[in-house]
Amino acid sequence: MNNISPQEAKRIAKEAYIFGFPFVANYRIFINRLVRNDPLMQGADFNQFAHNRQLFPPQTPETTQRDTIFSLGIIDLRREPVVISVPEVPNGQVYMLQMGDTSTECLPYISTITTRNQAGNYALVGPDFQGYLTAQQFDGVIATRGQFVVMLGRTVVFDSHDLSPAHAIQDGMQMRPLSEVLGTVPPDEPTPVEFLPWDDETAAGLGIFDYINMALAWHSPAIHEMEAMASFAQIGVIPGRRFATSGLSDELVKAMDEGVVEARELIAETAQESAGGKLVGNWLWSTKDISRFGRDYLLRSAISLRTIYPNAPDHAIYGNANNDLDGYPLMGENVCQMRFEAGELPPVNWFWSLTLYDAETTAMYPNPIERYSIGDRIEGIQFGDDGSFTLTIGHAEPENKSNWLPAPEGAFYLILRLYAAKPEVLAGKWTPPPVRRIK
Repeated sequence: MNNISPQEAKRIAKEAYIFGFPFVANYRIFINRLVRNDPLMQGADFNQFAHNRQLFPPQTPETTQRDTIFSLGIIDLRREPVVISVPEVPNGQVYMLQMGDTSTECLPYISTITTRNQAGNYALVGPDFQGYLTAQQFDGVIATRGQFVVMLGRTVVFDSHDLSPAHAIQDGMQMRPLSEVLGTVPPDEPTPVEFLPWDDETAAGLGIFDYINMALAWHSPAIHEMEAMASFAQIGVIPGRRFATSGLSDELVKAMDEGVVEARELIAETAQESAGGKLVGNWLWSTKDISRFGRDYLLRSAISLRTIYPNAPDHAIYGNANNDLDGYPLMGENVCQMRFEAGELPPVNWFWSLTLYDAETTAMYPNPIERYSIGDRIEGIQFGDDGSFTLTIGHAEPENKSNWLPAPEGAFYLILRLYAAKPEVLAGKWTPPPVRRIK
């Protein structure tokens, strides 16, 4: 490594960080939760569902939602494939199992859209499997280059006072090793992984490459990535190896540090530029599929930083608004309105919701009528004589609360979620109406 120049070391460190950052984000946010027994995983081990049975409390930060309950899982495919089984689901009920590999690329969904709510068995196959699966054995086969897969399952709640239909769907989901499904002898246990304890201070410097090396070992590189991997090896970024700077000159270490700093700045800048899509009225809105990245590694890192594992647009589209149509920050001390003309409610096959969040806490706003969102599952909303729907947003309680979405006195923001949007949304023929300040 001492044969390369500081300029080369800086360039390679920058490229290796951009390439490897999503793998570390995946580990820190998801796999590490299971390893350290985070309460969110509810004691689940690898290849087990962790079903969250309740909606998130309104005071939960980080822009959570109360549309669905979650089913999480970390799937280890090193030993053998894992079979995901889903139950037959009544018409009108909705679920989606989103999966992503260790590079944060999304895999095909198992969902109401793909299964049409029929029961089925789906084989998830990793890169080390050497066997043979026949089409007749499974309703689908999903292959991945990742040895570990993150499961982000969502089951829709149509009545917040009765979660039993959603629970029934969760109860019918299973994760089983292939050998158990086929009644065969399981393969030998793989060598246990030595997961590195996460440390923010270590990850803030060149120690990030130690985590990158660990995580890259779980994901077979594509043929077109082999040249980059050979380049990364020149600075010690080698899958499965411990990273160390011992024996390197101070000049090389300094150059690599500079490369990492530049990479972080570029990723943050790209994340800001791609945050939420294009401005439509006062909405940041996009129907672009950013769940898969191809060879755009910078975009992959930016998405991993901003919103890891975004949904594919045929399953869910999110828009966000921080300002009103005149460009002023949304403030509860004002009164805002959002008017949907007759026939112009969000076109969806499942449902839509508009949720309000306190900008200071990033949590939903506690309010006396316990309304945190507006959507097509809310009872009691009123339409105008012309069929339009006008939503009033603000802190002061209006005389008619039917169409009121309460807000804090200070700054807030809105997230509009469309689940299974219709083709006119995906084609850009429908966009959200603006939020206007009326007083």
